[in-house]
Amino acid sequence: MNIGVIHGFVGGGGGTEKTLHAILDVLENSKHAVTLYTFSKPTIKSNKIKIKSVLPISIPSFGLYQRAMESNLISKAKNEDLLIQASGGLGIPVNPSQKIIVYCHSDFANELENTATKYKGLWSLYYKSYYSMIKKFIENIGDKRIHPVSNSKYVHDSIKSKFGKDSEIVYPPVNLTEFSPKNKEDRIVTIGRFSEEKNLEFGINVMKEINCKYDIIGNTKTKSNILYYDKLDSKIKKENIKNINLLKNISRNELVNTVNKAKVYFHCSSETFGISVVESIAAGCIPIVPDNSAHKETVPFEELRYKENDNNDAKNKIQRAISGEFDYLKKPLQELTEKFSQDHFQKSILQIIEEIK
Repeated sequence: MNIGVIHGFVGGGGGTEKTLHAILDVLENSKHAVTLYTFSKPTIKSNKIKIKSVLPISIPSFGLYQRAMESNLISKAKNEDLLIQASGGLGIPVNPSQKIIVYCHSDFANELENTATKYKGLWSLYYKSYYSMIKKFIENIGDKRIHPVSNSKYVHDSIKSKFGKDSEIVYPPVNLTEFSPKNKEDRIVTIGRFSEEKNLEFGINVMKEINCKYDIIGNTKTKSNILYYDKLDSKIKKENIKNINLLKNISRNELVNTVNKAKVYFHCSSETFGISVVESIAAGCIPIVPDNSAHKETVPFEELRYKENDNNDAKNKIQRAISGEFDYLKKPLQELTEKFSQDHFQKSILQIIEEIK
């Protein structure tokens, strides 16, 4: 079978990119002929997978615009038997006999709530094209050719509620083997791109009152990420906070080593899944997460979840975790991670392909 993988912007990092690489990896070793369709040329290479891009160069910015161009990529892939929209974008096949798997990293809540733009001129056109695509997709989500796959039960239930559309649940791929518990230190770690929705000011406000080293690890891929990083850095310096470090754009090896040493993983925002939470469990950390969203699936122990944005509750649970009070949950947490493995994800994707082809 000829399969086209749609991913408008390659280079944004995070869970979306990990999902793409896991899909390409398993398809590369399959019997299918696979083509990756992108807007700007990706830096990834493959001997078996063809890569078709609109531009012959890589553009590391304008990610939203490149995603908005995914409808154009779907048109270019009209002769493929099956499409896989790996980016979580919104796509409708132009070929009446073609089917599309849409891997849903979210329930499209942000897109639904922001269907207008405050910008003028060229920026207005930039956003309007994206919102136009959203509207078209939502109007056609009931199309039998569209097969949504949700990255959590939380997303599945929300899509079902919003659109009346069922979806299969396939948890994102987590590489569980690269992490291994080491000699734990009384330190806490958070992982998440430097972005407003990650709520990292909350983490700083909680941790400045706890006498433990706290590392916030994140990337600054875009201008807005850089501005947010600078805001956090300024806050730490202005308040003369000594125990908090911002680790920007560090290597994967340094990230793994830092998480392996930490005793507690602290997450500050809601998530439609949360790959970093599962990675921290694989590293032997006790996760302390908000009592909302998909955290109830990745951390199904109420004692490890704090009331959303409640400084005192978060502080209390972190201190109890540091003291070892929750260590009895390490084994059941580790056992839970198996269903989030990359191997489980890849087998599930192949099974879905076989079922709908």
